[in-house]
Amino acid sequence: MREFAEFLFGLSVKEPREYRRLMRIRGRIFTRLAPLRAEIVRSSEPIPFDELDRSAFRPLRAGAAWGSTFDCAWLRITGEVPAGVTDPVVMLGIRGEGLVHSNTGELLDSVSTVFQQGDLPHSGGRFRPIQVDTTGSIELFADVTYNGFILYEVGRTAYHGAFVASRDDDTYALYYDYLTLLGLANATDDSVLEAELRRALRDSFTNFARDDVAGARRSLAPSLAAESESVFEYSAIGHGHLDMAWLWPLRETRRKAARTYVRALNTIERRAEYIYGTSQPQQMLWMKQRHPALFERLKKAVADGRVEIQGSFWVEPDTNLPSGESLVRQAIVGRRFLRQEFGLTDEQLRLCWLPDTFGYNGNLPQILKGSGMDWFQTIKLAWNKVNDFPHRSFHWQGIDGSSVLVHMPPEGDYNSRGAADNLLTGLAKYPEKALGTALLVYGSGDGGGGPNEIHHEVTTRERSLRGLPKVVQSTASDFFRRLEKLDVTHTHAGELYLETHQGTYTTQGQIKRHNRLVERKLHNVEALAVITGDDSRPVLEEHWREVLLNQFHDIIPGSSIARVNREAIETYERIEGELDAYADTLVAKLPTGAGQTALNLTSFPRSEAIKVGEEWFRAEVEPYATASITPDAPHPELAFTADTLSNGLLTLRFGASGEIVSCVDASGVEHAGDGLNRLVVHKDPYVWPFNAWDIKVDYFEKAPRTLPLTASSSFVDGATVVRHQTYRGRKVTVEQRVKLEAGDDVVRFSTTVDWHEKHHMLRAEFRPTHYGATAKSEIQFGHIDRVTTENDSVERAQFETCAHKWIATENTSGGFALLNDSKYGHRAKKGLISLNLLRAPTYPDKTADRGLHHFTYAFTPFETGDLAKVVREGYRLNYPLRVTEGSILDSFARVDDPGVIIETIKVAESGGGVVLRLYESLGHPTITALRLDRAYTTATLTNLIEAPIGAADLERLEFRPFEIKTILLGD
Repeated sequence: MREFAEFLFGLSVKEPREYRRLMRIRGRIFTRLAPLRAEIVRSSEPIPFDELDRSAFRPLRAGAAWGSTFDCAWLRITGEVPAGVTDPVVMLGIRGEGLVHSNTGELLDSVSTVFQQGDLPHSGGRFRPIQVDTTGSIELFADVTYNGFILYEVGRTAYHGAFVASRDDDTYALYYDYLTLLGLANATDDSVLEAELRRALRDSFTNFARDDVAGARRSLAPSLAAESESVFEYSAIGHGHLDMAWLWPLRETRRKAARTYVRALNTIERRAEYIYGTSQPQQMLWMKQRHPALFERLKKAVADGRVEIQGSFWVEPDTNLPSGESLVRQAIVGRRFLRQEFGLTDEQLRLCWLPDTFGYNGNLPQILKGSGMDWFQTIKLAWNKVNDFPHRSFHWQGIDGSSVLVHMPPEGDYNSRGAADNLLTGLAKYPEKALGTALLVYGSGDGGGGPNEIHHEVTTRERSLRGLPKVVQSTASDFFRRLEKLDVTHTHAGELYLETHQGTYTTQGQIKRHNRLVERKLHNVEALAVITGDDSRPVLEEHWREVLLNQFHDIIPGSSIARVNREAIETYERIEGELDAYADTLVAKLPTGAGQTALNLTSFPRSEAIKVGEEWFRAEVEPYATASITPDAPHPELAFTADTLSNGLLTLRFGASGEIVSCVDASGVEHAGDGLNRLVVHKDPYVWPFNAWDIKVDYFEKAPRTLPLTASSSFVDGATVVRHQTYRGRKVTVEQRVKLEAGDDVVRFSTTVDWHEKHHMLRAEFRPTHYGATAKSEIQFGHIDRVTTENDSVERAQFETCAHKWIATENTSGGFALLNDSKYGHRAKKGLISLNLLRAPTYPDKTADRGLHHFTYAFTPFETGDLAKVVREGYRLNYPLRVTEGSILDSFARVDDPGVIIETIKVAESGGGVVLRLYESLGHPTITALRLDRAYTTATLTNLIEAPIGAADLERLEFRPFEIKTILLGD
């Protein structure tokens, strides 16, 4: 395949002469001295080196295609270095990726010849030099695979061959001299400089054509020696962004991580100035487990300051979908590992590194600050499709007032090549360039790899080159330390909304449902463990790591291949089963009495009906407590007709398509507006190439297809009156139970969907009577206000937004809240609240969301200003009461203020005490007391990662709006 040098360095197809010149120079760098033999052992899954059957190898000829995407193999490369050859080089050519071992299993090097921007045009073409002792006999083992081409699972593996070569160092240097200046000539807008560079390049190639390589380099030397006159300086850090899973499975990421680290560490040994950055402790743990010698090399490089650990999260998670507690655990688990294994201090862990995540929730600054992180790096807002985000260096203020310093490398890439066009593009796109500095993150990424030969050679020549900003090697942390001393003037308040990838709030609904469910189960068992005196840490440590891994920004968003999604669901189901078993053992430790009880593991007192078997009971239970359940009395107020349901508080009337056309409360107030719960199927066209990620901004302009109601029936079931409705479309069947409970003004929709559409969305649409200019959406530890108008391009771009358990809107006469137990995507514009139930993309998983789904959503009217009710009902829907056999538990913890939520009760990370995490949910300053059913001798305020701050007065806890407080209780 032609290596598109003209594309990568701004060379157009109109300049084939320059491309040919480059290729002629490159063709003289390496001289083949002797071929090497190859043998192969194929497998569908990786084989560990220690388990290789040496007798199973079979000959492999150069040019052979030995497998398809994700197939694995071991290559055995053998041969002899010709006598008298000094400084020979082993060249290995594969289409794919490989980790090279010695014959004893020592990791030597890695190779990758799959198309990546930063890798081409590499001096070896399809071949890569291997860092190996090449004296005498050669025997190497390469663990190889092929992970597709660019964005698609296409192509086949190929073995191009292997040989011993010599390298002409002068021609090699000329190649990169020429390439660097050619890139500058094409990128500069200084016509005088371009003309000078073109003359030098022309003279250089003339000398080269005369076999005068030294003369060719002399022709370029003055241009390379001309120093930069720019006052602007890039701080450059090598990086190899590696998605934990995406277009490859997790098993491949474990191997990619090893390839990336061995390349980085080898380069560190060869290049004294080089600094490499790495960001995800999960990958480091895999190295410790799978390649301990490599991990020891990594630890030394960190200690020596040659590898910077960037960020503190366990992985680079999505920050829209995980709960607030999950994001705190990303920091707790990540930082604990980095402290234990690398001895890093808080000062070394001030940076949050999330370059590729799909938008950032409005409470993330508080979570970062509370977890010891003051700085935030991303590039993702450069991907906005509608409005150019106006800043690259700024302060970001969250919903509670907390602020972090943000820098987005202005080129808008975490995989920069570091060439002239990259440097100048970044400068042109940098609104704050008067600061005189920016971060340059260079190296092949997404699939890992990191900086390769071309990155190092080009950036080395650009340290001070006329026509370009200066480039210095630096850690990202040192860059931020310099940046925080400068006059960064702008502050952005609220969420960092990404104007693309809004489909990720909905795609792969099963993964999102399981994530919500496992977060609930983890919450429950941690609280039960504290209540029963059990140390849950060893039981839950690995569960938390796996859950945090699945919250990576291409797993929980649903933007990975089918195997990743299947394995994620299998992991969730296994964890859920193990958590259920653990919960059973903890419940069994509670004191017991006679009869059945209801267990409430929320911060709210509960009064509701429970069905046990076929019988109905009533529960009145305090926060974090149990209470006896009593048989429920008959409810004559429950009634229905052919088209109505009523429980005395609400009366619902249904239309011909099953939607609620009237919802009247006991005061006679109408809440339905232009219909509630209209089930519709919208076209959801393929948006190339990001089908699973993106929804077209104008999808709603075409009228959806209303799902036809094909059957309905109503009945009273104990404390509920139910209307069962069946909808059938061409490739979708919906079974829905609309429920009203006695004494309750929440309308629930228990839903089962058999979904086999393609490029369509199933949405539940609500047009309530009470609708305001803003909608409040629950996010992590609070909520955010978003406008429901479309007055400008920014408002129109937010056509789909993320909310957790609820979204609510209100006017002066009332409010309407939509609740859910596992959905995140919403549209709240111009009188409409639309809940995105399911999508049906075909890339990268052509079967995405097809099949059977179960979920519940609900709505409730509320009085203007009574948001506490909405918060409470969101928790009630997501945390059902559990029936136990006579368990006795007084209220373990409760607060006086209904807007303050006791979100988490857990064993302290140190094991010495109990931690409670509370937050103010309504956006109001407040003072409340925390009341406990048992005495503790000490109460200490801590930050989110449980470092002490000061004494806590449990009788008077003062909260600012949306503040999170963490309290450590000790005996």
